[in-house]
Amino acid sequence: MKIHLLFSLFLILSLLFVNIFGIIVTAHNFDTDDNSTFLTFMNMILIENRLINNSLVDSLANASESSPNDYVNNINEIIDDILVSEDSLLVDSDQFYNNTIIATMMANLGDEVLRKYGYAFGIPSNVMLNMNFSLVNKLEMNGSKMIDTGNHSSHDSSGLGNQPIELLKDKSQYNNALETSLRMIEIYEKELESKDTTFVDNNTVPFLKKSLDELKENIENISQPSKIMEIVHGKVHPNLQMAFNLTLKQ
Repeated sequence: MKIHLLFSLFLILSLLFVNIFGIIVTAHNFDTDDNSTFLTFMNMILIENRLINNSLVDSLANASESSPNDYVNNINEIIDDILVSEDSLLVDSDQFYNNTIIATMMANLGDEVLRKYGYAFGIPSNVMLNMNFSLVNKLEMNGSKMIDTGNHSSHDSSGLGNQPIELLKDKSQYNNALETSLRMIEIYEKELESKDTTFVDNNTVPFLKKSLDELKENIENISQPSKIMEIVHGKVHPNLQMAFNLTLKQ
């Protein structure tokens, strides 16, 4: 019970910093190793391949959908990153089944969601990763005002809520964020669910599972970038850290 209370307090404090103060908060910068880095790269390529397949199907029905070339270019960039790192990456395939390695890779994919979702709205990745809520809120408000002015709408865009599709500046990056969130759930259910310790008394669904589902649902609903930041930084990352003993970089 004491562990459960401490865990709940940890989450509450995290969300208080996110929701109340609305300032730059130090993000979770987890220790990574070559194995988790390599697995992250491999999953990023898998995600891009899925997006290519989806876009080929969608483009037949809707010419306005993202071009497969967008995702091919992304794969080329990932491969370039791997080639740059190949001399320094020391990979042990036996470690690919280590829960801590997999959880660290999941945390890396959470960062990718932040990057891609930010790019989709024209928000720099460093703002999303460093939890600069003040700046994100300003960018959200300015973007919503531009849409409202163009539509001559009286909609109150300063409030929290889902965003119109018109606010997306890069649909391919949005698709990537969504597909990454789906892949995170897939990895969790296949590799980590049986080892997840983020339960509380009388609760049959772990906090980590809930946070991953919440992330996917908010991306599907085109929630504001600040909401995605809140979920990743305030729920997904802390739950991964607590469940699988991830350590922060010193």
